[in-house]
Amino acid sequence: MDNRITYQQDTTKGANPLENLPILPQTGKLNIERSQTIPIMPIAPRDTTEQKTDTVEASSRPAPPTREQLRYWWWQREKKLLVGDSRYMLPRGEIELASSLKMENQGFRLPVRRINRENYDWLTLLLMVVLVLLALVRTAWDKYMGSLFHSTVNYSTSSRIFQEKNSSVLQGAFWLDVLFYLVFSVFVFQLLDYFRIDLPWKKNYQYLFSLALVLVYFSAKKMVYRLMGILIEKKSETGEFLFNMDNFNRVTGLVLFPVVTVIAFYPFSSVLLPIAIGLFVFISFYLLLLSRGFIILLKKQFSIFYLFLYFCTLEFLPLVLLYKILVVQVSGY
Repeated sequence: MDNRITYQQDTTKGANPLENLPILPQTGKLNIERSQTIPIMPIAPRDTTEQKTDTVEASSRPAPPTREQLRYWWWQREKKLLVGDSRYMLPRGEIELASSLKMENQGFRLPVRRINRENYDWLTLLLMVVLVLLALVRTAWDKYMGSLFHSTVNYSTSSRIFQEKNSSVLQGAFWLDVLFYLVFSVFVFQLLDYFRIDLPWKKNYQYLFSLALVLVYFSAKKMVYRLMGILIEKKSETGEFLFNMDNFNRVTGLVLFPVVTVIAFYPFSSVLLPIAIGLFVFISFYLLLLSRGFIILLKKQFSIFYLFLYFCTLEFLPLVLLYKILVVQVSGY
């Protein structure tokens, strides 16, 4: 059987407004006949296998858990986090008192920080003596002290003081020499203590050893300088240099006095900072002294070769020998 449907369009007839025009011929009727055959495809049968599969899968899924099951599961999980039989840590109500300890009311006290240091009462007394001596010189020879500090940086001031040499200047210079030997020997003692150079004596005897060492060193140095000045016939130049050396030593003692006081009563365990400041002060004044010696001897038409030999023999060589003696003595003990 041929399933075909034939569509036939009706004949349309319309009035043409141009028919009544005399200049146009009559065209007649408009007949339109068209025919078209449209095939109709058969409808495929509906596949119900996929729907059955979805239904089977939906029926095989487990039912959602109930509230009781969820609570049980949560409870099983929380059992792993319990402390004993409780969800919370129970407070401890036990109070243990030590009956052997007796607390006494001692009032309000500030915290105490102990520093393990030896008792240096003798050093405190010595620094007090130096302070009194400094106050005496400051009161009696104030003008001389001002000129003394100025002479370390101005050669003309030093030359003027060297030429005057009045009695008041000599008295103030003597007490400042005493102050220098006391203060510088304290600084040497503190250096020995800082660098762990242990001598087989008590601390007060170690200071006496330092004082004797300083006195012997500077006295022997001046004697050798004067002897060399006599031998090379430069007695006046040597005397002027020794006078400048004494001036620099006096100023060094005045500047080192607060440094050694700080080292003696330093509140911290390490005294590296004040020790470094003291070494810097001593080395600075020592280099200024050497430069002053070069200026004096060059102005006196001194040979550069002899000048170099002069300072190497009398300045650097004694320091090297003194260092060697200390090292050998310490290593022997």
